[in-house]
Amino acid sequence: MKRLFAMISPRWQRPLRFAAWGMFIVFVSVNLPFLFDLMSRGIAWIMGLFPHADELWKECPWCF
Repeated sequence: MKRLFAMISPRWQRPLRFAAWGMFIVFVSVNLPFLFDLMSRGIAWIMGLFPHADELWKECPWCF
């Protein structure tokens, strides 16, 4: 890949690099809602593995 990029004239390397970074930023910002939803579902799943304090008395009423 470096060999291909080196064959491009130095005059065009900077604009192409700028365009690539711009496309990357646009791609990330478009996918942010999906990524946040995925992260929140993962966190909710992990939190669901642990019993909630307000529901503990239902399982063991004589413990409290």
